[in-house]
Amino acid sequence: MDEPSISDDTDPIADLLGRLDALPSPTALAMRLMHVLDDDQSTAREIIDLIATDPALSARVVGLCARSERGRSLGVTSLDRAVVLLGFDAVKTAAFSVRFFQAVNEIETSKSSGFDLSLFWRHSLAVAVLSEKIASDRPGVSESSAFIGGLVHDIGHLALHSLVPKIFGSACEIADMRTQTVDVIVQNNLGIDGRTAGRRVARQWGLPEELIDVVWLLDQPMSVIGGCVQPELVAIVSLADAIVAGDHLCIKGHGTRASALRDICNTFDLDLNRILDMRADVLVEVERKAEELGLDSAPTTELLLESIARANRSVGRFARAYRDRLVESRASESSLDSLRRFLNRLPCESVEDAVQLISDSARDHIPNSSACVILPPDDASEDPRIWLFEGGSVNKITFEAGMPADVARDVLSRNRLERCGHPIRLSLRGERIAIVALGVEVGTLSSDFNPDSALKSAWKAAIDHVLMREHAEYISEKLAHSNRVLVDHRETLSKARAASAVAAIAAGAAHEINTPLALIAGRSHLLSKWLANTEFSGAASEIEDASMRATEIIDALSESVRPIEIMVRPTSIGRLLADACNDVSDHRGERVSIRSNGPLPTALVDPDHLRCVLVEIIENGLRASNDGPIVLEAESIEGDLHLVIRDHGSGFTEKAMHNAFEPFFSDQPAGRRRGLGLSMARRLIEAHGGSISLSNHSSGKSGARVSIHLPEAVVSNPAAGKTFITTS
Repeated sequence: MDEPSISDDTDPIADLLGRLDALPSPTALAMRLMHVLDDDQSTAREIIDLIATDPALSARVVGLCARSERGRSLGVTSLDRAVVLLGFDAVKTAAFSVRFFQAVNEIETSKSSGFDLSLFWRHSLAVAVLSEKIASDRPGVSESSAFIGGLVHDIGHLALHSLVPKIFGSACEIADMRTQTVDVIVQNNLGIDGRTAGRRVARQWGLPEELIDVVWLLDQPMSVIGGCVQPELVAIVSLADAIVAGDHLCIKGHGTRASALRDICNTFDLDLNRILDMRADVLVEVERKAEELGLDSAPTTELLLESIARANRSVGRFARAYRDRLVESRASESSLDSLRRFLNRLPCESVEDAVQLISDSARDHIPNSSACVILPPDDASEDPRIWLFEGGSVNKITFEAGMPADVARDVLSRNRLERCGHPIRLSLRGERIAIVALGVEVGTLSSDFNPDSALKSAWKAAIDHVLMREHAEYISEKLAHSNRVLVDHRETLSKARAASAVAAIAAGAAHEINTPLALIAGRSHLLSKWLANTEFSGAASEIEDASMRATEIIDALSESVRPIEIMVRPTSIGRLLADACNDVSDHRGERVSIRSNGPLPTALVDPDHLRCVLVEIIENGLRASNDGPIVLEAESIEGDLHLVIRDHGSGFTEKAMHNAFEPFFSDQPAGRRRGLGLSMARRLIEAHGGSISLSNHSSGKSGARVSIHLPEAVVSNPAAGKTFITTS
């Protein structure tokens, strides 16, 4: 029979089930006779009259009785006496068996598929005979029902072979090689197994519900069988099927199904040893039944020899399957051992730890190999990270522009290594790919590198974990930095607001004080002239000096809160330092020596403001060291300008170190300074984007140090002549 052609728009399972309904079935008379025989109200006359309507069946029943021992002695030749002598169960069995095998012969089977029809019906008949024998000791199960159940239990296999002979034949061969049941293979390929197909055929034939359960639920666990109409009948046929199949009287791929034997026997209190002893008579009974039914059956000895041959072939297949499974088991054991060693070393604290661990795990597969591990970058604009593990040492490879797409092969070849098979690609989160490749010395024989999928999944999980941890640490650092910047900005804003408020108050106070102060200064000057050459001239001069100092303080206060304007332009730092020394009062600048580590650059600064800062610091140093020598050091480091002014005085006191930049602070005796020098110096330096700091000599020498740092990014970028205003 040709394979069915199923269109793409047709459900193949539905199509197959529909075609099952079209298979030949036992005659309506046989099915009617079964129902009549099962009816306790039926009389012998009704049964005899029903059989008499089918001459062929009548002759078969009379012949069956005539071949029996009692029939031969009585010389039975009439249907009436044959039915009475045989009994209703025997008549029911004979009638269904005749029409069953008639229907089986009408079902088309393909000889080229390898399906042995003769072996199929021998198996079915043997299961029927053994089921009948087991049921003979069970009062709750009809012998005829057990026989018919055994006869039809595998009808689904015959139906599938008839409809899809090539597929079913191949499934039998595959199941036989794999030591699986054909139903498992057919289910995977067709979506329907022999049990489901048999249930469909049994319903189409109109079999009783208890026989449909036998066909459908054969070999199911007792928990399933327990819900049947007659669970003991299903269990008996399942038991007989397992025993007959265990004697290898079955088609290829049928399977022994011996696992449930003891469970069935325990559930229904059956003596398994006694049932196994019945096997000796089964083949003889099969031969006799086949002869009675007119079937072509081989002698019992031939059946035994065929069973032994099939058993030997089955043992050979089991041996081969065992060897294959043993090889697979050893490979699985090795893979599990590699996975266990890898997992025992988790978790990893860093990316380097994870890469080292994966490298060690990979190199376990090929002795004396080297591993190349490539991790993708977080950003497509960045380069991948590459490691080469060779001989216990770890080398981090710098990615170079122009490296080929196969970076792993290139890295290995540059180190005189030959790659083992294809690299392992690990799909990470975010659609990124990590690469693990092994290499051996050129000319060394090696096997392909193909680790187990579970181990590769463990590698992938380890890399994902450390990359996520690394990313989390990076985000945490950025968040901490952002928080620090935010705190600084808030603090700066708070200071700016406070300074703005103080500036407004100071400006208003200075404006209000300046008016009367100017009047006092003017009048004290006139008073000083009027009282000249008198005994009050000294007092008048003191008043005039005090008013002038008060005016200077008010001016300084106004200056401290006034926005600073700087005009940057290219300025020679060397010339600027010389000018500052020349501007020191009383020609004391000659005591300042300038030192540099090389030619001083031209920088973008406001020369006037920076010169004022230097003059202020130099004069402070001269006073602190009693006009001792001052050293002015200047150097350019990576574009940044560093200035250091050192004196040889007693250094800064602890109080001065903390308060020197505060307005109006002075460590000098009262009346010597107005105290805005360093405060203004810091404002001017910070207006340039730089910083100023104080310290004392750390080399055991006395003296103070004032350091000025002007970053290149601030002093070099502005265009010459541009004005900056700061309120700091």
